Amino acid sequence: MFTIPRAVAAVSTAALVAALAVYVLTANRQADAPTPPQIQPGPALDEPDAAAQFAAMKRRGRTRDHEPAAAYELARARIESMPLYSTRLGAYVTPRSDTGAHSNRKSVNIRPLDRWTPVGPGNIGGRTRTLVIHPDDPDIMYAGGVSGGVWKTVDGGHSWLPIADELSNIAVNSMVLDPDDPETLYVGTGEGYFREIVRGTWLPLRGAGIYRSTDGGASWERLPSTTGADFHWVNDLIISPLYPDHIYAATRTGVHFSENGGRTWTRILVPEVNGGCLDLAIRTDLSVPRIFASCGTFEQATVYRIREIGGASFEPVLSQPGMGRTSLAIAPSSPNVIYALAASNVPGPGGHYEQALQAVYRSNAGGDPGSWQVRVDNTNAEKLNTLLLTNPAGASYEECGWGEQNSWTPMGWYCNVIAVDPVDPNTVWAAGVDLFRSDDGGRNWGLASYWWGRSEPGFPSFAHADQHTVVFHPDYDGVTNTTMFAANDGGVFRTDNPAASIGHDEGAICDPTRSEIEFTPLNHNLGITQFYHGAPFPDGNAYLGGTQDNGTIMGAAEWGSDGWISILGGDGGYVAVDPTNPSIIYAESQRFGFRKSVNGGAEFSEAVAGITEPPWDFLFVTPFAMDPNDPQRLWTGGRRVWRTDDGAELWVPASPNPLGSGQVSALAVDPGNSQSVLVGTTDGFVYRSTSALSANSSTSWESSRPREGFVTSMAFDPSSPGVVYATFAEFGGNHVWRSADTGVTWEPIDGGGAASIPDIPVHCLVVDPENPRRLYLGTDLGVFTSLNGGATWSVENTGFASVVTEWLAVGFDTDGTPSLYAFTHGRGAWKVGLRPTPPEPLRPSARRQPEP
Repeated sequence: MFTIPRAVAAVSTAALVAALAVYVLTANRQADAPTPPQIQPGPALDEPDAAAQFAAMKRRGRTRDHEPAAAYELARARIESMPLYSTRLGAYVTPRSDTGAHSNRKSVNIRPLDRWTPVGPGNIGGRTRTLVIHPDDPDIMYAGGVSGGVWKTVDGGHSWLPIADELSNIAVNSMVLDPDDPETLYVGTGEGYFREIVRGTWLPLRGAGIYRSTDGGASWERLPSTTGADFHWVNDLIISPLYPDHIYAATRTGVHFSENGGRTWTRILVPEVNGGCLDLAIRTDLSVPRIFASCGTFEQATVYRIREIGGASFEPVLSQPGMGRTSLAIAPSSPNVIYALAASNVPGPGGHYEQALQAVYRSNAGGDPGSWQVRVDNTNAEKLNTLLLTNPAGASYEECGWGEQNSWTPMGWYCNVIAVDPVDPNTVWAAGVDLFRSDDGGRNWGLASYWWGRSEPGFPSFAHADQHTVVFHPDYDGVTNTTMFAANDGGVFRTDNPAASIGHDEGAICDPTRSEIEFTPLNHNLGITQFYHGAPFPDGNAYLGGTQDNGTIMGAAEWGSDGWISILGGDGGYVAVDPTNPSIIYAESQRFGFRKSVNGGAEFSEAVAGITEPPWDFLFVTPFAMDPNDPQRLWTGGRRVWRTDDGAELWVPASPNPLGSGQVSALAVDPGNSQSVLVGTTDGFVYRSTSALSANSSTSWESSRPREGFVTSMAFDPSSPGVVYATFAEFGGNHVWRSADTGVTWEPIDGGGAASIPDIPVHCLVVDPENPRRLYLGTDLGVFTSLNGGATWSVENTGFASVVTEWLAVGFDTDGTPSLYAFTHGRGAWKVGLRPTPPEPLRPSARRQPEP
């Protein structure tokens, strides 16, 4: 196997990082005309439906009635009973809650330094559903990531820290501060907008109830009364300022009320409609709080008004035919004014508005039945006014001259938020993909943010796509304080001039300079990026990876967590670095949009010459592998296998078309023999060749099938020729397999009893090259470790909670320490040193204790 001296790699990567930094700084000073979003023709910058379908392929069950949410719940319970291991210590460890009675066991108590080290990115962001601000100290804010947990800043967003990684569930969807004691924070888990069904992803987004902290996030407890099915999807939480023990929760089963700080709950509204209740608003200017609840999505939605404490009396106040998911906002300066932003359940004009805008409604009479007026709807003559809940750029490709056909992406079922200026009841904000503002009470709208505008000097109107909440500074007065925040799929953004000029005509969609509102990202150490794949540079001084929504990004040790940069657009995928020349980087966008850079990522060129398969033959995230013996050689595949021997100058077919009945989903090359190549497919077959370098379009590959399912990764044992591993996604059956004869026969190594891995999708396996009996798995619920070749497994004490871990890679740290890198789908990238395993590792102290 070819190796490169670390000293050579260090010099090369250091020079690369310095050169790339200069390039990026120079490029950022050259703000020219904005580049239109690539929607038609060519691939979109991101394809949410295709990304979701890819995720769904890896999370299928073996039966039609399989319930992934229930499977994850069982898996989490299993994890709580498994041993906990720390690679950093080389020992089993005891959770802090598991001391006292078991303190005589041979184990080590967990400390923060016993965990992995985050490497970022802290500045890229990820899906952020909720944001709350401390009313007495506005520099303190809490942000909730759907797959990233709870984050806290004490300096107004200049830096963030995760504060709830020890929760058994980090799918945060709602939060509220106790108005009487802002150190008390309630967190609702479970993203209940049916993304897992609409997009078919079945990602583990079901929640586990409501958690509470009474010390600003230093410690947490799960409210025992919320462990049942009524609180699997907590969509919204509000607390009455007049009665701080009174909490209202909107969930998939209705509105629940607690009069004792969450100790007990009563369901006060049972809407019996799909989705239950999704949004709450509270009017606090009356002696008795008045609650509004919006219930229903993908079915007839209704807005209810709850008129008495505890919900003894409620009435429907708004329910127009075809009304879908609806968000609510009460004007703080004129509480009789209430707005509702409704998606449509019917196609509407041109067939474009199903789950896009139905209408914006306003009541000037405190929400009384019959008082709601349509301010704007999808029949409005001004097209811009109808695009509040769709992708404005995609729906305007023809009008902007970017292409021959518009592409409509309705998002009102998922991104749907409305907010009212604290001092002006006629200034209203609405958001789906982008942010819109109305200055006349919702009748006319202008475009305030542009997801496709570049985040650099010259285009300050850029804010990431898919808005989830709009929050105003507690001291907002419209004059001395005009600060507003938005949370979206790119993290948290701030503007201090929300009243600046914006464009209101159709042409405004085409030009991001028409908005003079300046948005500033507050993504500083906010590590919630969703990776698909990643790799460290040979010397550990830099790293890169492909992400969902944020393309291919690159970081470096000297840049710090907040210094990551985007080097390739679209949805990212697999990446690779030439170890002999780190300036050569390979990356891709969706469906093998393969690119090569020869200057460290500063510029990329297409590198698919010879490929004749159409894009749809390739998986959304297409695997490719660099030959560890010759970095000029790479392998990939769609319905057939492809090989390049000259650094992607030309690809040649290396198998018939099709190879089999599935698509290529994993590849591996023997690190000691380039002729030995394995190819895994989406239907569970593993194909093998011992003469792969001469394989062509007529070469038949031998195959075996450990089980049905999606092969996610394969790995060779670098010290034992013939020993290979394969991992499987999907539910049901064994997920980790070992072969001692290069894939001819297989045996499962999921472990047994309490030391076996749970039934969840497994995405990757790596072998410790210095100790091949030490194996690591990346799964839908974190990382697992085996010290005995897969006979038993432990939960790895990573420090980044039970987040989806898409890829693991072995490399070096900056000081030359062999290290393991993890690229997660929701908590960014991490690393840990691979210290030698002790001959007789400390035994686990006891089973991990589940939370009450």
